[in-house]
Amino acid sequence: MNKLRTSFFVIPFIASSLFLTGQEEDKSEKSGNDKQFQEVVFTDSVPAGALAKRAVNWVKVESLRFKKSMGVATGTKAECLATFKIKAKELNPVTDFTGIITMHVTIECKDNKYRYSITKLKHTSTNGKASGGDINNIVPECGSMTMPDITWKKIKGEAFKDASMIISELKEGMTKIGSGSKDEW
Repeated sequence: MNKLRTSFFVIPFIASSLFLTGQEEDKSEKSGNDKQFQEVVFTDSVPAGALAKRAVNWVKVESLRFKKSMGVATGTKAECLATFKIKAKELNPVTDFTGIITMHVTIECKDNKYRYSITKLKHTSTNGKASGGDINNIVPECGSMTMPDITWKKIKGEAFKDASMIISELKEGMTKIGSGSKDEW
């Protein structure tokens, strides 16, 4: 019986010591944007200018799965706003949250590597009554009485699935060599 008690108290101590050693730095990075997707991808000897051209091409090319808008390119950085349509999969949903999920995509390029960031994930309903707002919110903007917790979790899950779709298309687009014509007049 005594061994059971000591093992019971050791587990929380181990978990708290793990949190204090290496996990604290990760949490401080995420404190500003709790749910953001960011990764540095290394390439084989590709200069920053060529990666920036690939990023601009990815922003310009339309996708069949989502819409890109407000594309901006400055130096070695390209940005756009990705928009996904969202609709309830039930026949008569409790809350009509049909609308869009928007997210801000940024691609920064350096020699032999690029970094993408997907931030500002936001849900906006078409009717305006059931807008969830920022995906990082625990309670949606419209309130928990309008949108139940299970519905809000479904919307968050859909937003994360959409972000992973952007990541896969972005990585594929950044491997393609730009098809710019050299013979311009």
